Amino acid sequence: MTDFFSKVSSLPGRLTLLLALALVVAPAGRAAETPQLAEKTSQELEKLKPLTDAKDWDGALALLGEIQASVPATSYDFAIVSGIKANVYMQKNEYGKALEPMEAAVRLSDAYGYLDEKEVAEKIYFLVQLYYQEAVATKSPALQQQYFNKCSGYIKRWIDSKVGKAAPDGQRQEAALLYASILYNQATVNPNKIDPVLLKQARAEIENGLLSSPRPKDTFYILLLASYQQEGNYAKAAEILELLVKQYPGKKDYWSQLLPTYLNLALDKDEEKAREYNIRAILTTERAQALGFAKSPKDNFNLVGLYANLGQFGKATELLYTGLKNGSIESTQSNWQLLASSYQQVDKSYQAIDVLKEAGLQFPHAGQLDFQIAQIYYSLDKPEEAFRSLNSAIAKGHLDKPGSVYNYLAYIGFELRRFDEALVAVDKAISLSSSTDTHLPSLKAAIEDAIKERDQLKAGTRTQ
Repeated sequence: MTDFFSKVSSLPGRLTLLLALALVVAPAGRAAETPQLAEKTSQELEKLKPLTDAKDWDGALALLGEIQASVPATSYDFAIVSGIKANVYMQKNEYGKALEPMEAAVRLSDAYGYLDEKEVAEKIYFLVQLYYQEAVATKSPALQQQYFNKCSGYIKRWIDSKVGKAAPDGQRQEAALLYASILYNQATVNPNKIDPVLLKQARAEIENGLLSSPRPKDTFYILLLASYQQEGNYAKAAEILELLVKQYPGKKDYWSQLLPTYLNLALDKDEEKAREYNIRAILTTERAQALGFAKSPKDNFNLVGLYANLGQFGKATELLYTGLKNGSIESTQSNWQLLASSYQQVDKSYQAIDVLKEAGLQFPHAGQLDFQIAQIYYSLDKPEEAFRSLNSAIAKGHLDKPGSVYNYLAYIGFELRRFDEALVAVDKAISLSSSTDTHLPSLKAAIEDAIKERDQLKAGTRTQ
């Protein structure tokens, strides 16, 4: 919640007026029944202004320490000086050190009624922000929980106070948002063990906050989204994201979260639901692209995959081909091979061969492309073309499984009665194969028998 962190970081500027007011406290400024500073304390505090004007914060703290040492620890003077001391620490950006004196001022006021309700509420609100900053700054889960507990107690007290209830709508909404954020952070201090009770409580506060204004801050929605994501409730998370992209269509981050949310939902074992969410993922991508988002090569390639998941191979193939041609999809060997496979899915085998040959111009040493061409030719009952492509594949190299290519070459060579080439190929395949591959010796024996028969026929010695 960087919004709250930045607000705390700007505290010194906001405290300048508070500090100035605190420095002019004098006995004559209060009603007779109201606690008053001792005359000596007032005189000593007059020495503070030159120090603060010169921004001599250490000198100011030393003076305040001397004053506190000279008065009872439960006195009104001690409470007032504690509050001033906290403000000086905040002027020094030493927020952690401001906590103890600020809490001392509140504690003494609670016990003896030294400060009016507005002054106490003001200090409590600062304590919330200070503890929040300490919580997000520490890496200790135990300290985080301790600080968030403090935050939670203080903000709840402020909200329930007369000052909180009478505060302007904007401030009350800010406090509600801060309270919800504190509860959420308490619930997720240990990401491996989310506290479901606190998470539910946080969501209740978020929902109250959303109902507190006709135009609630979008941070409420973000917190609500985060709570659903923590629970793995992606359907609800998608609903919130749809609301956010509708309200803020120009915010890229919301679109980039909505798509993977639908992709997660598309993993549903229920085929109908999976199909529905795949369609939603497609529509989300296309809506985002219409606004100028989700146009990276990866996004465009993912859109191809989504159409393929729905069995829309024609559309997937069209998008893939266009993307590879215009550069909106990365031109890799595997993507061209996928395009060829896509053409085969829609019974366009010759187009598949053409794109593989086109890919071969970009990847001239990729024998795997020629191997794929050979397989397509063979499926079209064109063994001669397949045989040539296999030899081309072997000549280029860079094959995924060379043994399989030699095996294929030996088989087709045998079929075409090119026995000598088939024998060389099967020997190479055997040298590259595992010991469990038992069909290759049988193929070799068949080739050798065919060569023997051919040679006998040539010599005229074959027995009838």
